Amino acid sequence: MYYDQQFFSPHGPLAQLEGYEYRAQQQKMADLVYEVLENGHIGIIEAGTGTGKSLAYLYPAICFACKQGEKVVVSTNTITLQEQLLKKDLPILRQLGLNFKAVVVKGWNNYPCWLRIEELGAYSGSPDKTGIPAELQLLAEAKDQEQTEVLSLFDSLPGEIKEQIQAESDLCLRGKCAFFNQCLVFAARRLAENADLVIANHHLLLADVSIRREVGWEGNAVLPRYQHVILDEAHHLESTATEYFGVQVSLLRLQRLVSALDNSHGKTRGLLQSLRSNLVRSGISEADDERLTIIDWQLLPQLRIIATAAHQFFQVLEQYAAQMIPHEESMRIPYGGFTAPEILEGYDRFYSALAALQKQMEQLTALMAGDESDRVNPYIKRLRALIADLEFVMEAKDRNHVYWLKRLAKHGCALYAAPISVGEQLKDNLLFQVKSAIFTSATLSVNADFSYFCQSIGIDHAEQWDLLTEVFPSPFDYRQQVYLAVARDLPSPDNDAFIEQFVEHLDPLLALTEGRAFILFTSYQMMQQVVRLVREKGLEQKYRFLVQGELPRGEMLERFKIEKHTVLLGTDSFWEGVDVAGDALSIVIITKLPFKVPTDPIVAARSEKLQADGLNPFVHYHLPQAVLKFRQGCGRLIRTKTDRGIVLICDRRIMERSYGRFFLQALPACSVHYKSLAQIKQEVASWL
Repeated sequence: MYYDQQFFSPHGPLAQLEGYEYRAQQQKMADLVYEVLENGHIGIIEAGTGTGKSLAYLYPAICFACKQGEKVVVSTNTITLQEQLLKKDLPILRQLGLNFKAVVVKGWNNYPCWLRIEELGAYSGSPDKTGIPAELQLLAEAKDQEQTEVLSLFDSLPGEIKEQIQAESDLCLRGKCAFFNQCLVFAARRLAENADLVIANHHLLLADVSIRREVGWEGNAVLPRYQHVILDEAHHLESTATEYFGVQVSLLRLQRLVSALDNSHGKTRGLLQSLRSNLVRSGISEADDERLTIIDWQLLPQLRIIATAAHQFFQVLEQYAAQMIPHEESMRIPYGGFTAPEILEGYDRFYSALAALQKQMEQLTALMAGDESDRVNPYIKRLRALIADLEFVMEAKDRNHVYWLKRLAKHGCALYAAPISVGEQLKDNLLFQVKSAIFTSATLSVNADFSYFCQSIGIDHAEQWDLLTEVFPSPFDYRQQVYLAVARDLPSPDNDAFIEQFVEHLDPLLALTEGRAFILFTSYQMMQQVVRLVREKGLEQKYRFLVQGELPRGEMLERFKIEKHTVLLGTDSFWEGVDVAGDALSIVIITKLPFKVPTDPIVAARSEKLQADGLNPFVHYHLPQAVLKFRQGCGRLIRTKTDRGIVLICDRRIMERSYGRFFLQALPACSVHYKSLAQIKQEVASWL
């Protein structure tokens, strides 16, 4: 299969599709993608909304993979984009006659494990099915049916049951498993092995990179062996890598481990109950068998001791946080760890209880036969990992990491550690290992400068890189499609009077568009204050307010698209990845420029590192981050060439501070109306 440079042309194969519009940017991007793949470059490509970037990288990737016989991995950040590629874009290419194999690879826990289901006694003919949930029996009976039907049944299970039976890499027996040939995980892996195009997500890609760092790049890891990778939604890579390479220790993590071992009060059995039943069923004497003695008199009591020690430890941490940061979410743990005696005492008890459990479990496996031992060993590894992570955070010695305590909405608080910089890891373990890597998104540059993004993924301009960069602007006419306004007469968002004045002007603003508005916030606290005041003033009698946190995200978006007079209020996750085309969305209101909270542990640590390196943290970190986020938020409005609407910025610093120009210059060309809200309302009424 050869790459056809006329594929995207006005008279090319793609033009056969109804409604096709030629976009020069799409053609140029596709040519660049093919060049990067063929010549082994690194490509960083920003493609504005409406460019058609998905097809612009899928078509050349498929042509290259089929011609060269070299697999290409496409990684996305969201399931939404994966679904778009699988259900919309790839079928278009097949419809036009392209013959290729493409497979979506998902994480292990998206599949059921037949062995774990058998251990719970859910299959027909099992000697004891007492207490086995009906949904689980139904899934077990569907084992030999179509994969889509099995996965649909699995997805519909309650979370508690699903967690007990989902496939997990560290629990898998691989070829030793009686169900290996029927395993859906390995069926998907076999398809991926023979595919031209493998679609994954950033988290799965990083899991693959992490394993290959230990075992090398030959052969398969999480993904089949590959030498070419395309990362869409690439602006998320740094934050995903920070989370992936970080450490978290919480009461919830401990409870999940304890429940997996002893779930006597749940709907399904834990490992120890399962082992005990098997031993008793085999006819051994309960009085004489040392394995039963360890389970009954050591492990089960020790789990209760651990549960108590864990609750006490995290309760002390929660009380400490309430005292030290009564109005904050997170606090840095100083290098060298905590010094408060009550925390150290609680840590000693918790750590000692975990260490004792590890010793007891190792004693149990020493008495077990091979198959039984294989079932217990993965849980010992999990326990060791928990102990190691707890020790790592509490000692807080590595100055390449930042450590913090975070208060959670549920489950009290948690301990965290994360690398201050992930660039070196990405450079050494991904960029240096593949022949070509392409990073693309609608927002990667700050005024066509990719320096910030390059630094975040480990590309230092002082080094020699075979690097190609390009910005393909959106084909939309923003001057005609967007009315961009900045409110001159609102106080600063940090002013106590801001929220009341903002809500005061909200009703007449929303009347212009009959609702159909996104209101984007930089903090959950500000959003809640606005919601409270909106309800006090009775605005819910005129508009339906959909508030993040009160409804599932998917339900909010569906209702917004179909219901009239609707206003959606959202924070971080609604600034991007949300597509509402047409009249359903007519105004996007940005309440505040999206600078990150400077006291956030990772933000503070990265700022300190830049300062230590002689760089200005505001210029090299805070400002680029905010500009990229701002572009994402404004980009919610115009999704097609016929969309038309208003972007209202309520933070006048964008006009009054010197850095404001970076935000405005980052947007597509359109006029800026810096006026009072009364003037804006009057002009908008005429413009609409």
